Amino acid sequence: MLYTVNLSQDSSTQNSYLSTTLLDHIQTRLKMGDKTILYLNKRGAFSSVICEDCGYLFGCWQCDTSLSVHHTPERLLCHLCGNSEIIPTQCKQCNGTRLKNVWVGTEQVESALRDIFKTAKIYRFDSDSMKTKTSKQKALQDLRESDIIIGTKMITTGFDFDNVWLIGVILLEQELSYPQYNIEERVYTNLKQLIGRGERQGKQTDVVLQSFIPQNDFVKHVSEGNYRDFFRATLQERKIFGYPPFTEMVTLEYRDTQKQKAADFMQNFFEKLELLNENYKHNMQLVSLPFKKSNQYHYKIIIKWSPLKPFLQEIKTEIMKHSKLSIIMH
Repeated sequence: MLYTVNLSQDSSTQNSYLSTTLLDHIQTRLKMGDKTILYLNKRGAFSSVICEDCGYLFGCWQCDTSLSVHHTPERLLCHLCGNSEIIPTQCKQCNGTRLKNVWVGTEQVESALRDIFKTAKIYRFDSDSMKTKTSKQKALQDLRESDIIIGTKMITTGFDFDNVWLIGVILLEQELSYPQYNIEERVYTNLKQLIGRGERQGKQTDVVLQSFIPQNDFVKHVSEGNYRDFFRATLQERKIFGYPPFTEMVTLEYRDTQKQKAADFMQNFFEKLELLNENYKHNMQLVSLPFKKSNQYHYKIIIKWSPLKPFLQEIKTEIMKHSKLSIIMH
């Protein structure tokens, strides 16, 4: 059975991201000797802003993605196009004032669960668990022996678990904060794979979807398993914002450990592309806000048009000259 929990109304006293409903289900499964999988996207480094009254998720007016909260300076920022807005005090959709910044990590969830279920065998499964052959072997052993498994996207595919009777999604809207135009499609696919784990073993696994905005259209589509309406809404949004399949799209990405060096390179490269683009009139955006990964700063240029092949042929040599510059086809 699938349960959708409104965290605004059902947060436990132990942790605002763990509902009483979910904790009760975990307790029941522990007593019966069954496993629980708790799923959470820990990639999001920034919080999102939601309206608890109407379920509105603050998004970019230029892109089909949510805005992220930054504190230096205090702004809402789009990681796709660099658009920034002041942090709101009122909802754009219903004028409500119950706005909430949401973000939670796997370590935070693990710590809270260890305090609540002191005798349970709890295992946090992420990419750090699989770095070496020895760590992989230990991880597989820990997975078999654990009562509660806290996992990221890795847990949705490639692993089969026996005796899983409960799946919990800690914070559904946090999945949507990742800066990709097709993030809703990816999240929907991940969750369908996750929920299908119990079904593949012929079980009626209980699923608890937690959210502060259960009335949000995407959350409703997931909780109702309504792929047809989700597909239609996604196509309509992509057409409005000019994303594939309605246009071709590439991302040019440059990375360097020195932030200013990366910024200067991409600014100069963008200016070269603008001169070339005078003959093409493609839609180009330089994302001036970088994201940091593995101690490197990543800057992006997004190009959208159809067809893109002639333009890419002209810049192919320039791209191949720089080992830190990569091209991503969408």
